[in-house]
Amino acid sequence: MRIRTKLTAGFGAIVATLLLLLGLSFNQFSRLSDANAWDRHTLEVLLEADQIANAVLQIQNSTRGFMLTGNESLINIIPQEEESMRRHVARALELTRDNPQQQARLKRIGPMAEDWVQNVIHPLLDKRRELNKQVGVSQQVATAADVLNGAKVIADVRKLLAEVSADENRLLAERSAEARELRQSQAWLLGGGGALAVLLALGIGWLLLRALLGPLSVLMQAVGRIAAGEQSARVAVVSNDELGQVGMEFNRMAQTIQDSQAREQADSSALRAKVDALLEVVSRAASGDLTGKVTVAGDDAIGQLGHGLSRMFDNLRALLNNVQKAGIQVTTSATEIAASAKQQEATGVEQAQTSVEVLSTTKEISSNTAQLLQTMESATAVADYTTSATAEAQDNLKRMDETMQHMVSATDSISAKLAALSEKASNINSVLTTITKVADQTNILSLNAAIEAEKAGEAGRGFSVVA
Repeated sequence: MRIRTKLTAGFGAIVATLLLLLGLSFNQFSRLSDANAWDRHTLEVLLEADQIANAVLQIQNSTRGFMLTGNESLINIIPQEEESMRRHVARALELTRDNPQQQARLKRIGPMAEDWVQNVIHPLLDKRRELNKQVGVSQQVATAADVLNGAKVIADVRKLLAEVSADENRLLAERSAEARELRQSQAWLLGGGGALAVLLALGIGWLLLRALLGPLSVLMQAVGRIAAGEQSARVAVVSNDELGQVGMEFNRMAQTIQDSQAREQADSSALRAKVDALLEVVSRAASGDLTGKVTVAGDDAIGQLGHGLSRMFDNLRALLNNVQKAGIQVTTSATEIAASAKQQEATGVEQAQTSVEVLSTTKEISSNTAQLLQTMESATAVADYTTSATAEAQDNLKRMDETMQHMVSATDSISAKLAALSEKASNINSVLTTITKVADQTNILSLNAAIEAEKAGEAGRGFSVVA
C-alpha cells in the first residue's frame, strides 16, 4: 500500500467509526426524543383530564354556593368554566387520536357533561334566580331528584376521567421505562463507541508510525553508514510504498557509486601498472639496454605513448644494426687494402694488376664510405624521429596528467553528491521532527477539547466524543 493509501485508510476508518457512532447515537437520540415526546403527550392528556375535572368541580361548587346564598357573583365564572370544559374535552380528543379507547371515553364525557350543564345546572340556576325575586319563600330550590341526577352524572364523568387518567398513567409508566432503557443504551453506546474509537485511533496511529518511522530510521542509518565511508551499506526494502521505492533508489544509487569507485580504482591501478611498465623500459634504455619490449597498448593516451616508445626503440635498434654493419664493412675494406699493399711489395710485376685492384679497392672504399655516410644520415634521421617521439611522449604524459586531474574533479563531484545526500537526509530528519511536533500539538488540542467538554457537563458529551 502507498503511504497516501495507508493514511487515507487509517483516517477513513476512524472517520467511518465516528460516523457510525454518530449515526447510532442520532438514532438512539431520536428514539429517546420520541419517547420524551410521548411522555409529554401523556402528561398533556393527563393535564387536560385534570382541567376537565377542575372545570366540572368548579361549576359544581359555584352552583352549590349560589343555591345556598343566592349571590350572583358566585356564578359569574360558570360560563368561563363551561367554555374551558368544552375546550379541554376537544383538546383531549385531539391528543388521543391514536388511542381508540380514550377517544370512546372522551366522546362519552363531552355529551354527558354538556347534558349535565344544560339539564341540571342551568335549571337550578334559573330556579334560584326566581326564588331571589320572591320574599319569604323557602331557601331550598333543588329537589332530591335533581341532586341525585346531578350526582350520578358527575360520578360517571369522574369515573370516565379516572379511567382516562389510569390508562394514560399506564402508558406513561411504560414509556418512562422505555425511555430509561433508551437512556441506558445511549450511555453504553457512547461509552463503548468512544472507547472503541479511541482504541482504533491509537491502533491506527501506532501502525502508521511504525509504517513510516521504521523505514525512515533504516534509511537514515544507511545514509549515515554511507557518509561514514561504508560503501557496501544497503537498505532492507520491506514494503512497496513510496519509502520502499526510496529505499530501492537509494540502494541503486549506492551500488552505482560503489561500482564507479571500483571502476576508478581499477582504472587507476591499470594506469599505474602501464606507467610503471613504460618507466621500466625507459630506465633500461637509459642504462644502455635496448632489448626491453613495450607491452602497453590501447587507444588512450598511455597506449599511444607506449606505441610511440615502441617505434622509437625499434628505430634505435635498426640504427645500431646499420652502424654495426657499416663498421664491419670498413674493417673488411681496411684488411683488403693491407693485403693489397703486401701483395704490391711482394711482386712488382703485378703492379699494374695491383694498381688496377687498388683502383677497384679504392672505388669500393669510396662506395663503402658513401654507404657509411648514408647510414650516418639515416642514424641522424632516426635520432630526429626519436627526438620528436620523445616530445610526443611528453605531450602524452601531459594529457595523462590532465586525465588524472579530471579523475580528481570527478572524485570531488562524487564527494559533493554525497554531501548533498547527507543534506537531504538532514531535511528528512527535520520533516520527521515537524511531524512529531504536529502530532504532539494535535494530542494537546484533543486533550484541551476533552477538558472543555468535561467542563460543559451534559451539554458537552457529544463534543467530548468528537474530541
